Amino acid sequence: MIRQISFFFIIISLLSCKKTIQTSYKEQKKTGMNLPVTHKKFKDFSELSKNKMAEWKEYNELNEFMQRFYNISPNDALNMASELNGLIKNLINSTKNEDLQKSALIARVNVLQNEALRLKDMTLIPAIKPKEVNSQVDKILLIFSSYNEKVNTIFSKKKFDEEIDLELLFKDIDSISQ
Repeated sequence: MIRQISFFFIIISLLSCKKTIQTSYKEQKKTGMNLPVTHKKFKDFSELSKNKMAEWKEYNELNEFMQRFYNISPNDALNMASELNGLIKNLINSTKNEDLQKSALIARVNVLQNEALRLKDMTLIPAIKPKEVNSQVDKILLIFSSYNEKVNTIFSKKKFDEEIDLELLFKDIDSISQ
């Protein structure tokens, strides 16, 4: 009889524990790190620049990758930080166009690389806040936009210089002044 009573109490205690365990699981709320944020789109190339840059594989890969950052969660941005750094490094190493060897453009790509490295460093900070990650993504997109605008400016200036014959213009000025 004592066996039966102790067996009965063991079964009741197991059943009550099971209920407690089942009710303690709750649906986890989405943290701010998992919520996608829509960021401002970056400036794209003009038609002239697109034609000149169409064959630059490394830039096109980076451009396509950067478009993923338009609507991204902070967690995803942190997960993609390492790949972003690799693509920027490839871009730096593959710049062969003499028109793009301008110091202003080199400075922009260096700043882009530094900001991407900062995003990569954020992966090591356990208490990072979503707002900080989103702010860093905004900076990266802004700098990439600035890079694209500078490329547009370089190619439009080159086209302008090619269309205007400055030597002829100066010859006309010299003939007028004599």
